Amino acid sequence: MTNKLTAQIASLPDRENVVYEIFWGTDQVAEVSNEPEHGMRIEIFSCPNGGIWNFDFREFRALVEQVEKNII
Repeated sequence: MTNKLTAQIASLPDRENVVYEIFWGTDQVAEVSNEPEHGMRIEIFSCPNGGIWNFDFREFRALVEQVEKNII
């Protein structure tokens, strides 16, 4: 199976607003939030196997831009 970047909306108990979770296959890459006291933020997680994340730039940018449109 080929991995791909995806995003899904999530409602977390420690957040006032919903967040978007960005995944590479089943591994979570990042979380995008827009909290009143912090504004729009992206939290990038460590690669689970100790390696580095390596994505197609245009694909990652397009996904983040779509998330931005939906979270504002």
